[in-house]
Amino acid sequence: MNQPHHFPSAPGFDDDVPMIDETMVDHGRAVDFERGMNAIPPLAIGLIATCVVVFVFQVLGGGLQNLPKLIEQGALERARVEQGEWWRLISAAFMHGGPDHLIGNMMMLFVLGMACEHAFGISQFLVLYLACALGGSLLSLMGDKPSVGASGAIFGLAGALIVLFWRTRGRLELRHRQIGVVLAIWAGYQLLLGFGLMGETVDNRAHLGGLITGMLCALILRPAVLETDRKVVEKHPLVRAALAAAVVAVLATAVPFAQHLVG
Repeated sequence: MNQPHHFPSAPGFDDDVPMIDETMVDHGRAVDFERGMNAIPPLAIGLIATCVVVFVFQVLGGGLQNLPKLIEQGALERARVEQGEWWRLISAAFMHGGPDHLIGNMMMLFVLGMACEHAFGISQFLVLYLACALGGSLLSLMGDKPSVGASGAIFGLAGALIVLFWRTRGRLELRHRQIGVVLAIWAGYQLLLGFGLMGETVDNRAHLGGLITGMLCALILRPAVLETDRKVVEKHPLVRAALAAAVVAVLATAVPFAQHLVG
């Protein structure tokens, strides 16, 4: 290993003056993506808990055995949205069609939510999740069947991570560099599965709408994981404005949704 070169002292200079060595030079090292990641992401867990609570009310209200009841509880249906019940664009993303549907989605939400919450920060993660849920629901409306499930938003999280890793290549270090490829393969496989073997029950429009929305959002969102002080991102005026809009959307959805869910 090359040693730092010490020049002879000039007259009048102290021999104890420190010299620059390799440890004092910033080589622009990439940021370890997984460093500091919270194994218990609060917002992701909060979203999971909300979906579980909603599912319990679905079961108690008989929504799983009765399609008209499921729609009444808050499922996405084009006719209802056209009548002004826009809140269904968000409420449907917190509902599920059965235990296996719920468990599968919640497992992916925990994994991808942990990564996105770490990558973008809590405020931007909430904005991202709601935007992807909305994007998935909007494209789903092009179909003619009622829809429920968080998978549109979850596809959006995967899309956001794929674009993030592409945008920050060279600046983010992934311990498992195949993660971006794995996410892309998973998303592609799920879409093909929906078009093929499970085309009658899987809402691929919601998946595709969420995926596209997540990818577009990742081009705009500011990666908090690259900031020395993550609070800088949270305090940014645009982030605060987007967060305020997201909170308003949640509150405006929660009131009519709760009325239909428990009514």
